[in-house]
Amino acid sequence: MPKCIIDGREAEFAPGQNLIEVAKTVGVEIPYFCYHPGLSVVAQCRMCTVEIEKMPKLQTACSTAATEGMVVKTRSARAIQNQKSVMEFLLINHPLDCPICDKAGECDLQDESFAYGSPYSRYTEERRTYLDLDMGPVIKKNMNRCIHCTRCIRFGTEVAGIHEMVAVQRGNNTEITTIDGRPLETDYAGNYADVCPTGSLTLKDFRFKKRAWFLKKTSTVCEGCAKGCNMELHQDGNVIYRSLPRENMEINKYWLCDEGRFNFHYVHDQRRVLNPAIASASGLQMTDWKAGIAAAKAALAGRKVAILAGSDLTLEEAKLLLEVAPKQFGGAPVFHFGTPGIKTVLDDAPADKILKRKSKTSNLNGVEKLGIKPYAGLPAGIDAVLVVRGGRAQLPTDLDQAKSLVGIGVFNQPQVAKFAAVLPGASFAEKDGTIVNYEGREQKIKRAINPIGKSKLLPEILMMWVNQ
Repeated sequence: MPKCIIDGREAEFAPGQNLIEVAKTVGVEIPYFCYHPGLSVVAQCRMCTVEIEKMPKLQTACSTAATEGMVVKTRSARAIQNQKSVMEFLLINHPLDCPICDKAGECDLQDESFAYGSPYSRYTEERRTYLDLDMGPVIKKNMNRCIHCTRCIRFGTEVAGIHEMVAVQRGNNTEITTIDGRPLETDYAGNYADVCPTGSLTLKDFRFKKRAWFLKKTSTVCEGCAKGCNMELHQDGNVIYRSLPRENMEINKYWLCDEGRFNFHYVHDQRRVLNPAIASASGLQMTDWKAGIAAAKAALAGRKVAILAGSDLTLEEAKLLLEVAPKQFGGAPVFHFGTPGIKTVLDDAPADKILKRKSKTSNLNGVEKLGIKPYAGLPAGIDAVLVVRGGRAQLPTDLDQAKSLVGIGVFNQPQVAKFAAVLPGASFAEKDGTIVNYEGREQKIKRAINPIGKSKLLPEILMMWVNQ
């Protein structure tokens, strides 16, 4: 492979690779704002300029491809002076919002200001100001913090496929906004906040809720559809506050759809059944585990049972059900369910041109590989159903035909109003396991929080069932 020299370090690179990415391979960080590896290069912030031997002028590292024998200096006097000048320029209008800004603690402008900024300002004019703008259900804009990097404009046009963010006016009056002030229309609006290097575009869902440095991060996989996008869950005090995309160039690259991003909210839904519950004259009544399991067993005793396994379960959970069914449920048939109209992987297809799939559960491919057949209605003679669900699979509409219903897993109260018993299980954020996406890729989901309330993992529930 060809080689170049960056700050005295020999670096190998692939043809066409820019200096920012090459420098990272040898531990040299070149500051930048407008550059993003998933977007086109515009070289307009000028923060990444470096000195290159045999070139009279400073060059932007984002738009300069490494060449054989190139000698690059990122910390020369000229380069550092340019970076300080750029920082002074960017901070002219930037407000001192760090104490209240959601981006504080993970802000590129904060980091580079600390490294290259000056504690003094020569600017004596009045700073420009704008009112905060509501950009729809996902994003709130604070134009005062914007540094005109145009990442958001490029994301909308190049990735989301919708030209909805634009720059209006010129010079000091430049404003980033939507066309005619309309709300954002893309289903990937959360990524605008991800690509913004400052706190100019913030998630309304996370706004003012928690400081970034308090959050504990868990690398996991989205359960929003069969794509299996990689993501991080951020929690504190056993409460999930947000989820962010995790880079995986083979699956989701740097992005995450809004449906998957905000899917975690059902974990903390106030309607979620968090205690064993049994049917009573006044509706479901909360009870303890011993009474709950006894009621569940009684509801299925002496009946012909079918087991419905959600395609939102992990491979380990689905395999366990197949092993337990012959011994504890008289060889009850096991069927999988999940998304109306999507019975098998052959029915699945892209839901858009970016990431989303029509199958709205993450492990349809996995349960099929285990040999579990799709649910196509109650078989003749079946009068009781055991529903095992991870939280994402949609319940079939014909369950009322069964005389007795028992649920294990994640349910909210309206879903199980007619169930004889409900045993609360763990959501995707509360357990470890394996899922298989539509391409056949096995991936691991990781526990981010402990099971909420009296919820338990499926192996624990079945162990109690067997031993009681």
